[in-house]
Amino acid sequence: MKAVRFLTLTKKPFSSPSLQRLVPFSSSPAANPRFSNYFPDEAEGTSSVYRHALKFQRPVSIHSSELVKNSASFIGTVLYPIRVLNTEDGRFGVDTSLNVKTSSQWKESFRIRLCMWDELAKLSFQHLKPNDFIYVSGWLGSYAREDQNGDIRTYYSVTARELNYVTQRHDLTCKRDDGKQSDRGETGLEKYRTRLNLWQVFFANPDEWWDNRSKRNVNPRLPDFKHKDTGEALWQNSDDPPWIKKQLQLLDSKKAEQGQGERLRGSRISKWEYDE
Repeated sequence: MKAVRFLTLTKKPFSSPSLQRLVPFSSSPAANPRFSNYFPDEAEGTSSVYRHALKFQRPVSIHSSELVKNSASFIGTVLYPIRVLNTEDGRFGVDTSLNVKTSSQWKESFRIRLCMWDELAKLSFQHLKPNDFIYVSGWLGSYAREDQNGDIRTYYSVTARELNYVTQRHDLTCKRDDGKQSDRGETGLEKYRTRLNLWQVFFANPDEWWDNRSKRNVNPRLPDFKHKDTGEALWQNSDDPPWIKKQLQLLDSKKAEQGQGERLRGSRISKWEYDE
């Protein structure tokens, strides 16, 4: 499987805050069962006040900036023809709606507004059309609008920074749970789309999945990832679109940073404050 690169606009380097700064914070050990009441060796023999302060210190603060925004990525189908936006400053922008399936197991889906600006908007206006199957990532936002009953409702949108066509061919195949290829044709295409949607579900909440990659040398029949509750399984394929490999690399990098951050927090005291 191939993914066709459409356009990536990056005016400034963008990176999300390290996960080591976003560790769930709670005063109850039961609220976060993955984090034990661990004190480093350096804290042994120290006072209980010191250990209490070390355990319950405030989370690290980050500075708000234009680079710190809520980001999201979606795989879906373009619903409407591209529409040009009317702007007071003359900036060129377009929008449409994207239909996104919520899960591979359900037929339910939701719609989200998709906006593009500047060069990406021009290319989208020229190439995007209804029923195009795309992957998009960007900044998540919201806006208020009056519905047909006159009530003000909040809707959500994503302002695209990156957009890719997802190649659709009737001879595309996907793997069954036993790792074998499925039937080709219409059924294979639908399973392929379902598999891509399942990857999206995985990247939205990777902590809800078991990571078996390190165990596959012992048991090759294990999936690379398996959902802890539903049992849904994912294998990496050689024909996966490039964004899957890229997102996995980012995920592994963030996990490594988080592990390093845990070790560092276990061997030093960060600056903390008391709330009066």
